[in-house]
Amino acid sequence: MFKRKRTLATYVTIGATLIILAIIFRILGLDRDPSFFEWPVLYFGSAVVQAYAALIAVPFTIWVIYMQSKYGTVIVRMFLNKIIYPFTIFAIVAVVSACTMSLEKTEYAYWAFMAELAVTLIFLPPLISYIIKLMTMGPEDVISTLKASSRSLEDFIATSLHILRLYMLEAYPDEKAISSMLRTILFSMRNIERLKLYPEVWHKFKDLLKAIAVEGAYLPNKYLMKNLMALFMAWLVRNNRDRTARAFIRYYKRVALRYMEERLPSEIVEDLFLDPTLGVFKVLNAKKSLVAYATDQCISLLKKIRRANMLGDITSKEMCRVLTIVDRYFYDVEELAEVLTLRKYISRMRKELMCAPKH
Repeated sequence: MFKRKRTLATYVTIGATLIILAIIFRILGLDRDPSFFEWPVLYFGSAVVQAYAALIAVPFTIWVIYMQSKYGTVIVRMFLNKIIYPFTIFAIVAVVSACTMSLEKTEYAYWAFMAELAVTLIFLPPLISYIIKLMTMGPEDVISTLKASSRSLEDFIATSLHILRLYMLEAYPDEKAISSMLRTILFSMRNIERLKLYPEVWHKFKDLLKAIAVEGAYLPNKYLMKNLMALFMAWLVRNNRDRTARAFIRYYKRVALRYMEERLPSEIVEDLFLDPTLGVFKVLNAKKSLVAYATDQCISLLKKIRRANMLGDITSKEMCRVLTIVDRYFYDVEELAEVLTLRKYISRMRKELMCAPKH
């Protein structure tokens, strides 16, 4: 509502300015003296074209350089349609200026000048507003543009993951924007059984996980990450990408460890490792080999947490909580050799740490 009122006020001011000028010219009798407007039409028309050209070229050059350095050439290509609007305005202004300048030595010079002035003032506010909006484009605007220009939903998911990774690696990441982008990606993946799993998609997600685990990227909301990790694992299992799923299990372990630097292990182990791996495998009745591999990685994760306990980074009580969570999670898992090894390890650790007896 405020924006509409401001736009209306702007054009009312422009209209009032044109009317006042017309009245002044009328009172002075200049509207009946075409020779007075010969040079003003010529110079003003030329100045308008040059001013509009500079107003469009300089900000857009800066914008393209910034977008290319931040997102890459491929992403910038998707935004090329954003340039159509200002260049359309420039084309209209240039055509009107050419027409008015051709009338400079005719009896219509006064009307040519007024037409030139009107067109200049009318198109200036939307052009400036558009440039400001483009230069201050936020993550949500980037995502909406990508969604409109992506060839498929899978392509949009891959590109969005790439953009999300870049935002997470910024020095001062926008927490609200990152959460919003994660929700958008999750919404796009809500029907994974209808989506085709292309290598580009899981490579982009792998890069995102590496950014968190290795490059020290910002840690998003753990529940949003949990859902994203679970959806991707389910997507891989449904498409029988067992080898890729094993690689992602390792990445999930590293992501969980990275979160444990900021949060207690008992708050992370279930949400960011057990649920996105074994939780998914239980629901989808995944192959025993995947369950066995996830169990091996769980043992590895417990050993790393135990090492942190021995170094004094976490208490024995916290270690006992983690063991209880894992033990409870594996209660109804088929007794594979790896699962038996895990249970023996948990039992031994509980004795060493003198954990409270299980209820």
